[in-house]
Amino acid sequence: MSGEWNRLNRQLQRERKVRVMRIRVGIGVAVVLFLLGTIFFLTHRITNSGENSTEALLTETEEGQDQETDLESEDESGDEAESGSGDELQATVSVDYDALTAEIEEILSGDTISGEWSVYLKNLDTSESLLINDESMYAASLIKLFVLQSSYEHLDDLVANYCSINNTSEENALATIKDRLYTMIVYSRNESYNELVRLHSSSGSFTSGCRLVNSFIAECGYSTTGIYTTLHPSDSSFETTGEGTNHTTAKDCGDLLESIYYRTCVSEEASEEMLSYLLQQSTTTKIPAGVPDGISVANKTGETDEETHDAAIVFGEKTDYILCVMSTGVDVMGAGNAGNIIKQISALVYDALN
Repeated sequence: MSGEWNRLNRQLQRERKVRVMRIRVGIGVAVVLFLLGTIFFLTHRITNSGENSTEALLTETEEGQDQETDLESEDESGDEAESGSGDELQATVSVDYDALTAEIEEILSGDTISGEWSVYLKNLDTSESLLINDESMYAASLIKLFVLQSSYEHLDDLVANYCSINNTSEENALATIKDRLYTMIVYSRNESYNELVRLHSSSGSFTSGCRLVNSFIAECGYSTTGIYTTLHPSDSSFETTGEGTNHTTAKDCGDLLESIYYRTCVSEEASEEMLSYLLQQSTTTKIPAGVPDGISVANKTGETDEETHDAAIVFGEKTDYILCVMSTGVDVMGAGNAGNIIKQISALVYDALN
């Protein structure tokens, strides 16, 4: 019995040691697995953190580079702007206006030159100007410039008056008036001028229209300009207010053209339309003929048997300017051809300013 008991006891002890060993092994394995899992987690965390940090660093670096590029661009733009300013300053032509005046007067004192002349020039880049003989002369078709401005200023009234007189729609009235404005400037149609003056009056009276236009002209500060008669040849009979003849000066015409150039004549839209008419001028044998091909000129001429005028905005290669030349009592077609004299003055001025 005692032997059997000892055998059983030893067997139980061996089995207990085996179970303890198994438990220890299991705990050991669990600890190892836990440690491996922790190491893996930490490694993954550190890796992601490093990547994020790297990305953030790269992003910051790229943003910094972008900012530097933007700053460089701004610097380059600034350099270009300064360079551009320098170019513009360099492109501005230095003009001796006293010498230019003397050259123009020399042309006008030629043996074949007759009559009186007036010349106004304004450099639109520098505001420098010259004026020779600021005398009022018979305006001929230059008076149409002032009717052009007044018509745009009172366009609603002209439309209403046309509708009332002709019993038609506003749409038709506006289209007709715009056509008259176009033909008055581009083709210098006298009847278009006569009709537009009439439409300033609700009764369609030319003389009443004249007085309304003159009132507007005075408000604008054109102190040496007045409108008193119809223009001919035309379909109209001659009419006059009995106060004189249509007259203006080169300076008044120049001031009106300058307001169109700066888009302040009535309104920006109206100025654009007026400029478009002047740019389409059909008579280009005077000031436009004195500038190089390809140079845009917006002009309005005037001529009779004894007068030859031209008033223009010249968009020069380097300098934009106003040039207005008027003459009265001149040789229009002979040896002292007044139109050719204006062309000669135009060429001289263009060369001096460009």
